[in-house]
Amino acid sequence: MKDKNYVWNPFRILSPKLNTEIRKFDETEDIDELASKSPEEILVIMVGKLTELTKMISLGFQSESSEQQDVCEKLIQEIGRLERASTSGILKVSETFGQNVFKAVVRLPSRVERIGVMFEHILACQKIKVKEGIPFSDKAKSELLEMFSVTVDLLRNVGDSLVTCNLVILDHIKGQSNKLAELAEENRMNHWERMERGFCSPDASAIYLKILDSFKGIAEYAVKISDSLCSLEDVSK
Repeated sequence: MKDKNYVWNPFRILSPKLNTEIRKFDETEDIDELASKSPEEILVIMVGKLTELTKMISLGFQSESSEQQDVCEKLIQEIGRLERASTSGILKVSETFGQNVFKAVVRLPSRVERIGVMFEHILACQKIKVKEGIPFSDKAKSELLEMFSVTVDLLRNVGDSLVTCNLVILDHIKGQSNKLAELAEENRMNHWERMERGFCSPDASAIYLKILDSFKGIAEYAVKISDSLCSLEDVSK
């Protein structure tokens, strides 16, 4: 009997041994041999790269290292390559899925990649901040650190959900995404209060607000990923 806490995972058709193999794939996975990997394996590697990217960009707001920025740019490029490989793999086996299932899974690589685009926007803001020597207040740095921390946990759950399709995890992703979006809005209000008190420069304000918008985008795409996986429950009946 099917466990009501799990959504049917159509990727099992493509990679039935994934439960035992998937933990081998993390942010350090070599992506030079993508042809031998299933679309889901590539998706999990993508999320691992995103998790590493999150940590690296977070550190960048402390160290402001150009080498760190170069690593982040490479990760962003790798995520784009992985998205193309995963989408291509899904398209090649599209006849394996029904139309409704195909519509749900074919959007997953793009939605994961869009989170990478949000980080690309944050990295661009970080570069401007470093290049022009724009300072952030300790409070703003603390707010960013909290959002990065929430995002790391969120992405780990996204990775787990791609493997297990566990409804409890999928629901938790939505809760974490809502928390991230709420933090972005709360920090936006905190920022304007600092502006009104003269504790923030216009240059810092423009950058910080763009970063907050990107975090909201990350939250939105995480919810879309969760919704896509949850929709498999209906189409599998």
